[in-house]
Amino acid sequence: MSSSPKTTQPAEAVSAAQHEHLITSAEAAALVGLAPITLAKMRIRGDGPPYSKLGKAVRYAPSTVLAWARSRTHRSTAEASVAARREEAM
Repeated sequence: MSSSPKTTQPAEAVSAAQHEHLITSAEAAALVGLAPITLAKMRIRGDGPPYSKLGKAVRYAPSTVLAWARSRTHRSTAEASVAARREEAM
């Protein structure tokens, strides 16, 4: 009985259907109510949502953008000021 050699995929190699669809900067900005230029400036400063660089294209995972936006939720302006100072100190 001859069998062809089995090929296995590494754990990282999963079908495209299992990956979250990446969106453009304009789509990510619209998702959280910002202007695309604001996200561009945040990428330069390093204080925006995580993104992927595919060649020259910048792409975002929608769930990551929404999680980033939720992480910036505050109950008062004082709380937001303290959080901003902590980020600056890092």
